[in-house]
Amino acid sequence: MLFSRRNRARRFALMLTASTLISQRAATAGHQPNRKGTTLVIGAGISGIAAARKLQAAGQKVVVLDGRDRIGGRIWTDRTWEDVPVDLGASWIHGVRFNPVARMVKEFKLPTVIYDTGTLSENTKVSRLYTVDGQLVSAAQLLQLSGDQEYVNDHLLKFAEKASSKLAAGTALLEVLSKSSMSETRRENVFELQNRVVEDNFGAGINEIAAWGLDEGANFGGHEVVFPQGYGQLVDRLSLGLDVRFDQTVTQIEYGGNRVRVHTDRGVLEADRAIVTLPLGVLKARTVKFTPELPDEKLGAIERLGMGIYDKLYLRFPKVFWDNVPVISQRGNQHGKWANWYTLQHIVNAPILCALNGGDAARRIERMKDAEIVRDAMERLASIYGSRILEPTGYRVTRWGADPFSRGSYSFPAIGSRQGDRQLLAAPIADRVFFAGEATHEDYSGTVHGALLSGWRAASRILG
Repeated sequence: MLFSRRNRARRFALMLTASTLISQRAATAGHQPNRKGTTLVIGAGISGIAAARKLQAAGQKVVVLDGRDRIGGRIWTDRTWEDVPVDLGASWIHGVRFNPVARMVKEFKLPTVIYDTGTLSENTKVSRLYTVDGQLVSAAQLLQLSGDQEYVNDHLLKFAEKASSKLAAGTALLEVLSKSSMSETRRENVFELQNRVVEDNFGAGINEIAAWGLDEGANFGGHEVVFPQGYGQLVDRLSLGLDVRFDQTVTQIEYGGNRVRVHTDRGVLEADRAIVTLPLGVLKARTVKFTPELPDEKLGAIERLGMGIYDKLYLRFPKVFWDNVPVISQRGNQHGKWANWYTLQHIVNAPILCALNGGDAARRIERMKDAEIVRDAMERLASIYGSRILEPTGYRVTRWGADPFSRGSYSFPAIGSRQGDRQLLAAPIADRVFFAGEATHEDYSGTVHGALLSGWRAASRILG
C-alpha cells in the first residue's frame, strides 16, 4: 500500500503458531464443535469458500449460495482466449512470506511467477516513466521524485496517526507539501504521484479517503507473485467437495426466529445460521433485505466505509512493441487514466498489456463503450510509442462498479469512517448471522488474504 508497513507478517506468524497450539490442545482435550445443524454461506468468493471448507472439515453441513454462474466472486479468471487465461479481478499475492494464501498455493502446487514492480527509485530497472508528451523521465529525475515521495510518506504517516475521521487524505497531503521546501513543480509531481498510488491502493481518489486510513490494508513481506494460469485455480481447488449452488440471487435474510430463512429468486432455504459474505458495495446498495433490520451500529459502519472501483483493460497485440520492463507509466494523463501499463509477455507468453484504473478514472471509463475505451487507451499508448504501435487483436474490459454482485472492487476508509468500523461490520448478530469478506478485516482489508482470513474467522466463531 502507500506507506511502509508495520511488521504484521511476523505478528501473523506468531498468531499461526498460537492457533496451532490451541487446536492441538483442544484436540487432546476431546473438544467438540459447540454448534451443529446447517450453515448457509451467502457468497462463493474466497471468504465464503474458506468458511465453508473449514466448517465442512469440522463435520458441519454447509450450503453455499451465489447469484453468479461461477465460483470466486471478485477472483475471476477469464478464459475467453483459450491459450491465455487472464484475471479480471484479483491478480497478485501481496507478499508471500507468512501469507496464508501463498501457503495454500504452495500446498496445491499451483504455479506462480514473481511480479515485483519495485520502488520508485528502482524504476529504471523495473519500469519506464514517461511524460504526458511521451518523453522518458531521466534516472536523475526519478531519484529526486523518489526522495520527495519518501519525505511525503514519512510526514503523512505521522499526520495520519492523529488525524480526525473527517480529514481527507488530499487535504493532509497538501498540508505536508506546503510545509516542505520543494519547488512548486516538485510539489505538483509528488501530489500527482500520490493520488495515483492512492487510486491504485484503494480504488478511490485522494479526496475521498480519510487521512487516518492511509495505512490500512497491509501486505505481507517477500516477493509479490501472480498466476500464469489464473487466480481462479485457487478457489476451484478450495471449493472441491462443497455444495455450491449458483444462480441463487439472495433477496432477503430473516433471522428473527430460532432459525435463519434465506430468500432467493428461486425459493426459500432454511438453516440454523448464515454467514454473509456480500461485498460492501452490495450491503451499501441495500439490495438484500434483513429482517429484522441490521443493528444501527452495523448500518452506520456500512454507510461510513467506502467501496472503491478498480478496473482492468487487457489489450492483446500481434507482437510486442513496448519496453521490455514489467511496468510502463506515464505522468500527467488526463484524469489519471491509463497511467500504468503492466506487461505480461513474460508471464503468459503472449503479447498482452494490462492497464489498471482506479477511482474517478475508473468511474469515467465504466461509462464508456468498449470501442471508446480501447480507442482512448490506444491514443495514450501512441503518445509514448508513436508509429511503433500496432492495432490490438483482442481486448478484455471490466466494469466492477456496474457489477450487481459486487458494486465495486474493494472497500476503503472513506472520509467520516472510523477505526473500529470494520469490527462492527464483522460482528455476529444474535449468534445466528455471521459476517465475512475483505471489508470486515481490520488489518488486511482490500486483499485476498484479508478475505480468506475473515472467512476462517467466521467459521471459527461458529465452531467455538
